[in-house]
Order: sequence, then C-alpha cells, then structure tokens
Amino acid sequence: MRHPALSSAALFVISWAVAIIAIACGRPTVSVRSAIEAEIARSLNATRRQDINAFMDGFAPDFAIEANDGDQGTRADLRAHTLRDWAIIPATRDLWMRIDSLHVAGGDTAIVYTMQRWDRLMLERDGVTRDTVVTTQAHRELWRRTAAGWRRARVQELGGTVQVNGKPYPQ
Repeated sequence: MRHPALSSAALFVISWAVAIIAIACGRPTVSVRSAIEAEIARSLNATRRQDINAFMDGFAPDFAIEANDGDQGTRADLRAHTLRDWAIIPATRDLWMRIDSLHVAGGDTAIVYTMQRWDRLMLERDGVTRDTVVTTQAHRELWRRTAAGWRRARVQELGGTVQVNGKPYPQ
C-alpha cells in the first residue's frame, strides 16, 4: 500500500511535466503564428499605402496563386494585377485578414487558412464615378520560412463574396 502523500506528489510532478511539454511543443506554432501575423500586417499596410515593393516583399520568388476559377498565376502576374487594380482604387476604407487555422509542417513550412475583407472605393470606367466595393475571400496559404522571414509561397482562393454599393455582385 502506498502512502497517500506520495501518490499526490507523483501526480503533481507528472502534471507539471505534461504541462511543460505541452507548452514547449506549442511554442513553435505560437512563434510561427506571430511571425506570419506580423507579415500579414505588413502586407495589409503596404496595400493601404499602395506600396508595391513592400507588398511584393511578402511573397516567395517562386510564388504561385490559384484563383477560384482555377486560373493560375505567378509572382510577376500578382505584381501586374495588383498594380492594375490599385490604379482604380483611390482609397481603402477598411482592410483586414485573420488567421483561421495554422499548421506547422516540417519547421520551415506552414499551412495557413485565412479570411480577408477589403472595403474600398473603386473608379468606374469613366475614371470619375466611385463605387464602394467590399470583397471577402477565404484562402489556403502555404508559407515558407526564408532567410528574409516567413513568406507566402502558394495561395489558393477558396471563395468569397463581392458587394458593389451594398448590393451583391454576381461572380
């Protein structure tokens, strides 16, 4: 028969050991999440300022994107499309992106599911009339740790919504 104090002490030590291991195992995910959240914030700020170089810095050299419709693009395509879009966006009213889930795979790769909402003013074809355009978009993103930090390597658009002047816009 064991002494009751010994059982309590052993249980206490085991509980602390499990807690320490859980904290240690969770730290890489927490630090990766913090680094990716910081990079996302940098990217959003670059979008608000329409700073193409700061924006593009957040993407790996071999970046690729797959749109909802299956259309695929490269980093160069992203740059060209971003500049084209910014040319008719005189103001961003609100822009945010959140991480819905993150899984670190292999230490230098993370799979991140995000949701984005962008409320902006866009010029119509006449170059004068402004519309309020609000889009949402879910993404599956593959992030890679590089010498410069965490960068998006692949983005797959999963779907979202478009509203123009408060009304749903068919896609």
